[in-house]
Amino acid sequence: MPKALLAWEIGGGQGHLHLLSAIAHKLKDYGIEPVFALQNPKIRGLCLPGKILQAPRATMRFLDDKDDDKSYLFSDILYIFGFSTPFLFSFHFQAWRNLINLVRPSLVIADFAPVLVLAAKGIVPTVVVGNGFCIPPAVIDFPALRPFPVPAEAFRRQAEVAETVRQVTGFDAPLGELLNGDRAFIFSIPELDPYKDVRKQAEYVGIHSAPFPQNLGCEGGKFWGYLAKDWQNYSLVVDTLKPECVFDDLKIVLKGKSLAIHHAGFFTSATCLLAGIPQMVFPKDMEKWHTAKALLNLGVAISPELLTQESLVDSISCLPEITQKAQEQAEKFADWNHNFLDVVVQTCLKLAS
Repeated sequence: MPKALLAWEIGGGQGHLHLLSAIAHKLKDYGIEPVFALQNPKIRGLCLPGKILQAPRATMRFLDDKDDDKSYLFSDILYIFGFSTPFLFSFHFQAWRNLINLVRPSLVIADFAPVLVLAAKGIVPTVVVGNGFCIPPAVIDFPALRPFPVPAEAFRRQAEVAETVRQVTGFDAPLGELLNGDRAFIFSIPELDPYKDVRKQAEYVGIHSAPFPQNLGCEGGKFWGYLAKDWQNYSLVVDTLKPECVFDDLKIVLKGKSLAIHHAGFFTSATCLLAGIPQMVFPKDMEKWHTAKALLNLGVAISPELLTQESLVDSISCLPEITQKAQEQAEKFADWNHNFLDVVVQTCLKLAS
């Protein structure tokens, strides 16, 4: 039986696992055995249809430039995760090569697993999947991730990362092009993609668990919260707004809710957008910051800056307005509220044959 190696390497949350699981179930129905390589194999409420292996662990290196601990370009993310020196990157690259040799797959499906994509090039056909933030544009120079000037050190790191990859792999193509594999499918809609303005021939395939009922929410319903308990403002938000904090299928937990309160994780944000449910977002990292910004620009979310009991209560006063906007945007994006997973699966089957 042919095998597909499905892997996740960078990033937190379970969105990567849910996407890989959905693809794997489909492939299994077509007679392809799924094998998973995961950075964090701890899974909540999800059954993966195949063997689970530990993905090679990246050697993280924090930005060591004075007074500069933030990412400005996609290459900064790679820099942090071991692309910074030939020694670190070579070790990680060879670990993925060893795993490929062990599994002997007919196809690799990578979600935010950039070293695997490079390790598989020329050996196994590779399909790259993920949201817009996880898949860089196929360009020579990555565009800025932050809304202010990029420091010279970030460009230095970008050149260092590109040279490290060239030196270890021998590939001379632009890094963005290499990281898109043989085919890349963006599980998003353009309006939520931070790189939408610079992509060429991007293949967007919506949200893998769509469609979502537009009548899922209820204007007079309870609030729902999905917040990290170690977040410094967790108790303040939960005690003030008293959301129902239940982790389950979003189609279940969002039913009858009038507001979703969360950290702007992509999957939760996109689900609420397509279902017409207003959102209150508190982004915790750069990826979530981009998603939150997109939601705010669409008028479907609020994000109080100064967090106090008074500001949280006051922010709810505009709930009718963003509820109406959320419903209008859900109608606007109705064409994306479909399941396009079969398009991806058929491409996978062709590459694996």
